[in-house]
Amino acid sequence: MRLPPLYLVAGLALGTPRAPAQHFLAVEEDGKPIVVVAAHGTEPMVLVGGKPQIARGNRFMLGDGGEYLPCEVAVRNIDVKTSSALLNGLDEINREFHFRCDLETGFPLANVFLVILLRFDTGEKALFLDEVGQLAPRKPHSISVTVPMWVNSNPGRYELYLFSGGRELFHTQMAPGSMDIALNRMVRERIKDVENAPVRPFVGPAPEYPKALYKKGVDGSATVAFTIGPNGAVFNPSVSEASRPEFGEAAMAVIRQWRFLPEVKGGVPVSTKAMMPFEFTAPK
Repeated sequence: MRLPPLYLVAGLALGTPRAPAQHFLAVEEDGKPIVVVAAHGTEPMVLVGGKPQIARGNRFMLGDGGEYLPCEVAVRNIDVKTSSALLNGLDEINREFHFRCDLETGFPLANVFLVILLRFDTGEKALFLDEVGQLAPRKPHSISVTVPMWVNSNPGRYELYLFSGGRELFHTQMAPGSMDIALNRMVRERIKDVENAPVRPFVGPAPEYPKALYKKGVDGSATVAFTIGPNGAVFNPSVSEASRPEFGEAAMAVIRQWRFLPEVKGGVPVSTKAMMPFEFTAPK
């Protein structure tokens, strides 16, 4: 039997919240929470005996725990709206929430699904999940979802969550500051027992092809010079080379969102000068 596409959020007790929280989606089955690892359309899937199958429960929540998957997805061209129809000019029917965007990543991702948490003006919360599938590197993936709203109030705001194999992904529409706090913690964990190590890329979104060049449809490249601080953050970026100025601007915009594992000398993270090239392929 197909589950309804919009679920009330259940109050399951699932561990101690972290700041900022790293989430997982859980469904209650036989009184126990089970992590959702994928979606088949709008139906959640869980592991049973090591194999994914459609969940039997219909009580869900976003739990806190685990660690973000160290991969960032660029969320672009967002379009959000609600719609409804009037019956006899009085009663509102067919109320729907519409969400559309483009997703792009620099790395291949499997079993991707999204969760939209709706917060209604009555204080109620509900969530919707939908299958995204596979994300190929540097290939924008358009998604468009329509959520029937049976909760009798208006959505005050929404929150977007992305998962791959059940682990939460960083994305460019996260609350300001939350990603930096999480990345600082993750970088510290990865270098705390390291004596010596070179700089390594850690997390960063794919660059956006400049909209000003869409009609020209030209490929190009740009190289950015910058400083990597002891926490892996990028400082003082500048364009070293660009086949067109627009590619240089796009490279500058994206490098500020990258995070690296810093160079470590004698057990101490240090600042390092670095350069990074970006390639741009015209959208088809």
